[in-house]
Amino acid sequence: MSAPATAPRPTAQPGAQVAAGNASPLVLLAGLASTAVALAAVWAISRYGGENVMGWYGNYVLPIGAILVGIVASTGFGLSSWATGTKITGVLMVAVALALFAGYWAAQYIEFRVAFPEGATLDDGSAAGFFDWYDAVTRSFAWKDHGELGAPLGAWGYLLRAGEIVGFCGGGLLTPFLLRNMPYCASCKVYMRQPVVAVIPAGTKLRKVSKKDAAGLAARDQEAREAYARGEAALAKVLAAGQSGDAAAFASAVAEAGPLPAQRAANKLPARIQVRLVRCRRCGAGELRASLVTGQGKQIKIAPLRTQPLDRGVAPRLASRG
Repeated sequence: MSAPATAPRPTAQPGAQVAAGNASPLVLLAGLASTAVALAAVWAISRYGGENVMGWYGNYVLPIGAILVGIVASTGFGLSSWATGTKITGVLMVAVALALFAGYWAAQYIEFRVAFPEGATLDDGSAAGFFDWYDAVTRSFAWKDHGELGAPLGAWGYLLRAGEIVGFCGGGLLTPFLLRNMPYCASCKVYMRQPVVAVIPAGTKLRKVSKKDAAGLAARDQEAREAYARGEAALAKVLAAGQSGDAAAFASAVAEAGPLPAQRAANKLPARIQVRLVRCRRCGAGELRASLVTGQGKQIKIAPLRTQPLDRGVAPRLASRG
C-alpha cells in the first residue's frame, strides 16, 4: 500500500510570513488529561483508602487538599504550554479556569454514576438525581477530630464545597499564572531563560539599636543608605558591561559586584540586588533585569529596579562568560 500523499509545505514569499499554528487547544487537552488523572486519584484514595483528600483543611479555613489537587491537575497545562511555547494569555487563563471548573463537576457526576449505575432513589422510593446525591453528601460532611467524626454539618457543608471548588481552581491556575509572568519571546514562540547571574549586596548586617538611641538609629540608617548607593553603583557597572557586549568585561563586573559563589552571604543582608540574564535560546534576544530583594523567609519582597535591553546575540555571549 502506498503512503498517502503529503501536501507541500507553504513557503514564505518576500515580505510575507507563514502563520504559526495555534497550540492552545493542545494545552487545554493536556490540562484536561492531567485534571482527569488528579481527580481520579482523589476518587481512588477516597474509595479504597477512606481518605478525603479534598477535605484537608488548615485551621478549618484553608482548603489545603483542594489546592494541592489543583496544582497536580495543572501540570498538563503548564508542561504543554512550556513544551509547545504557547503563551498563557488572558483568554487562555479564562479557558483553563473554565476547564478546571468543568472538570470538577464532571468528576462529581462520574462519581455519582459509578456509585449508582442503576440510578439512586430517595427514602420515599422516588428517583434521586445527581443534585439530590450531591446535596445529601454535602450535608453529611463532618469534621474529624482525633480520629472521631463530629455531627454532620448540614447546610454548612456547602462552605466546604465552596472551599473545594475555589481551592481546586485556584491551585490549578497557579502554574499557568506563573508561566504567564515569565519572559516570553514572541518572535520564536518560546519561554525565555532567566538565570540569576549576580546578587549584589545593597544593605548592611542587621544590628540592634535601642529606640532611645537617636544617634545610633541615625547612624544605622546612614549606613543602610550608603550600602544601597554602593549596590546601585555596582549594578550600573554590571549593566553597562552587559550592554557593551563584552563578555569578559561583564564577567569581571559581576565578579567584582556580586559573584554567585558569594550569594549566600549577600542573601543574608536585609537588602540585595538580584540580576537576571533573560535570553531566548533560539534567536539570542535578551536583556538584563535587576530587582531589589528585601527581607528574609516569608517576609521576602521583590521589586523590579531596572531593565537593560541587549542587542540580539549579546545575551548568549554573556551567558557563556557571565
